[in-house]
Amino acid sequence: MTGHGSLAGRRLLVVGASSGVGRAIGLASAAEGAMVAFSARRRELLESAVEVAGAPSCAVVCDVTDGSSVVEAVQAAASAFGGLDTIVYATGVDPLVRIENVDGDAWSDLFATNVIGASLIVRAALTHLRAVRGRAVFISATSVGRPLPGMGAYATSKAALEELARAWRSEHPVVSFSTIAIGMTLGTEVTAAWDTDLLSDLGDVWGSRGYLFDNGPGYMDCEEVAATVVSVLAAPTCLPYVSVLANPAQPTPGE
Repeated sequence: MTGHGSLAGRRLLVVGASSGVGRAIGLASAAEGAMVAFSARRRELLESAVEVAGAPSCAVVCDVTDGSSVVEAVQAAASAFGGLDTIVYATGVDPLVRIENVDGDAWSDLFATNVIGASLIVRAALTHLRAVRGRAVFISATSVGRPLPGMGAYATSKAALEELARAWRSEHPVVSFSTIAIGMTLGTEVTAAWDTDLLSDLGDVWGSRGYLFDNGPGYMDCEEVAATVVSVLAAPTCLPYVSVLANPAQPTPGE
C-alpha cells in the first residue's frame, strides 16, 4: 500500500478543511510532510489554512452536494499533485433538533452532506486511489449506536456513513477504507447554529442518562483528534474502525 508508514510525500485531499477537525487534520498532515489539498466551500478560510500549511498545499473549493463541483475539486487536487493517495472526508452538518421535527427536506440535506457527498468524493477519486492502493477515511461520531436525544438525525446519517465505508471496502478491497468515530470535541463550529434553549433542555437529559460520559469522558480539542487521524493515515496496516475519546488523565475545561 503506497506510502503507508509515513505521510512524507503523500498526496492528500481533506474535504471539510475550512475549519474545525478537518482544518486541523490538514495542518497536521502537512506538518508531517504530506501535500494537502484543503477543500470546502469557503475559499477565504481554505486559503488561510494553506498559508499556515505552506507549499505545496493548495485550496480547492468544493460543494459536496453538487456532483460537478465534486468532480472538478478532485481533478484539481490530483492535477496539483500528480495524483492522489489519500482522501479524508471530514465535512458534515450536525443539527440539534428533536427527531419528530426533522422533515423530508432536512433529511435530504443531512444525507446529501454527511453521506452522499462522501461517496461522490470517493467515486471521483477512485481511479487514483486504486492505482496506488490508497486510503480513504470517513470521520464519524461515537454517538452512533446510542444517539443523544436531539441528535438522532445526525447519528443516523453517521451510521449510514459507516455502512458506506463497509460497502466501498467490500467492492474495492485494494483501497483501505477507515471510519474514525470521534467523541466530544471543542473548537468546531458545530454548536454555532444550535438553539440554546433546546440545548439547555436536552443537556439535562444527556447528563441524567449518562450520554455525556459515553461520548467522553471529557473533551478533546481539534488538534488532539487530528493527531489521532494522522496516526491512522500513517499506519502500515488497515484500521477499518477507530473510536476516539478524550484521555481520562487529561482535565476537562473548568476542572
